[in-house]
Amino acid sequence: MKSILTLGESLIRFSTQKGNRLSRATSFDLHYGGAEANVAMNLSMLNHKVKYATKLPLKNGFSESLINQLQGNRIDCSNILYGEGRLGSYYIEVGSGLRPSNIIYDRNHSVIAMMDSLEWNLDELFKSVSVFHITGITLALSKRWQEMSVTLIEEAKKRNIEVSFDMNYRQKMWSQKEAKEVYQKVLPNVDYLSASKLDAIYFMDIEENQEADWRYYSEKAHKKYPNIKYIYGTERTLVTPNSFEMFGHIFDAVNSTEAVSKIYKHHTVIDRIGSGDSYSAAILDGILLDKPLVDIVEFAMAASALKHTIYGDVNLFSREEIDYFMKNTMSDVSR
Repeated sequence: MKSILTLGESLIRFSTQKGNRLSRATSFDLHYGGAEANVAMNLSMLNHKVKYATKLPLKNGFSESLINQLQGNRIDCSNILYGEGRLGSYYIEVGSGLRPSNIIYDRNHSVIAMMDSLEWNLDELFKSVSVFHITGITLALSKRWQEMSVTLIEEAKKRNIEVSFDMNYRQKMWSQKEAKEVYQKVLPNVDYLSASKLDAIYFMDIEENQEADWRYYSEKAHKKYPNIKYIYGTERTLVTPNSFEMFGHIFDAVNSTEAVSKIYKHHTVIDRIGSGDSYSAAILDGILLDKPLVDIVEFAMAASALKHTIYGDVNLFSREEIDYFMKNTMSDVSR
């Protein structure tokens, strides 16, 4: 059985309790995350064989705790590197009601961001890998990572490995101009793409059409990048920053077919962080299992909806629990 490889920066997340402000906080909830690590653990929860690659600080209690979490989720950690430096972190002032959450990054000069060359043996890194997943967050780590990420993707394609890319633009990390230059080097090698309408407009130069929906942007993106096999994403309609309606969609570019999930109404969100990674992992799961398109997107949205109900970056639900939730969304008690 081949593996899915994800590669990126692991982070510590420090979150205030709801109703508190960073300026008044005296304690935090600690979670480990990072987009690619989240996808790895979510895929492992769905019983896929997963490898995760990153670089962590030596002799660091946080590193040991993170490794314990990864290995506890059956992740292959043999491609994790170690070196001198720090583990990146970020702080969240958790929003409530009409007040949105606010994020402060503290990830400059982390041990992985300071890498100036690819330290992995690429033949070993990509050994027995069928899909390579990476995000725009990793591309944004540094100027060198903009180059190294492109190299990694090109090396994966040389080995006939499918590339999964989540554009995941973070304006606090780099400019639109920087991101666009790198994305346009990456996109010609992508097989599975997570992207939004704004990604299509600002990074793919697709003309905005006020009357069009996500299907228009997916078709235009595929026309520009015919290598892309699947394009997927979600749409949110906000009531407040912490209450919204949400649905998922996926476009099979090869067969020019699409599917849309049912709408989920989120009125009591516990933790939104990681819900997109949960959705991406479940989409990859469906593609790899060759499920019907509608089943892929319905399962992925159910997984994402469940992630909103628990703290932490990882979706701690099994395939059976997600399937049950899909069929019994309005049940009061699982008996």
